[in-house]
Amino acid sequence: MKTSWKLIALLAGIFISGATTGTLVTMRVLRRPPPAPRPPPSAEVWSAKHVERLVNELDVTPDRLARIRPIVDRRMLDLFNQRARFLDDNHALREVMEREVAEFLTPEQRAKYDQMNHEYHERTRRQERGERPPPPPDRPRDK
Repeated sequence: MKTSWKLIALLAGIFISGATTGTLVTMRVLRRPPPAPRPPPSAEVWSAKHVERLVNELDVTPDRLARIRPIVDRRMLDLFNQRARFLDDNHALREVMEREVAEFLTPEQRAKYDQMNHEYHERTRRQERGERPPPPPDRPRDK
C-alpha cells in the first residue's frame, strides 16, 4: 500500500513540474517583442525571386536566362504597377461607397460608421506596409 502512495506522489510531482515548466516557457515566449515589420516587396525583389526559381527548379542555362531575364523584369514591373493601380482604385471605390452610405445614416450612426471606417483604413494601411495587426483589446499587453 505504501508503494502505491509513493508512486502517486511521484507522478503528481512529475506532472506539476511539467506544468510549471510549460507555464514559465510560455510566459517567456509571449514576452518577446514581435518581429520588425517587413517592407512590402518591390518589383525587383519579385523579379529576382522568380528568376531564382527558374534557375533552381528548371535548370535554365545562362544563355537562355539572359533572354528570359528582361521579360521577367518587364512583366514583374507591369504586375507590380497593376497591383498598385488596383489598390488605388479599390480605395477610391470604397471612399465613394462610404460617402453614399453615410448619406442615409442618422448623425449618431454616421459618427459610429466614420469610426468603423477609420479603423478599417488604419488596418489596411498597416497591412500594406507589412506590419502585424495589434493584439485584440481584450488581450493584456506585455509590460
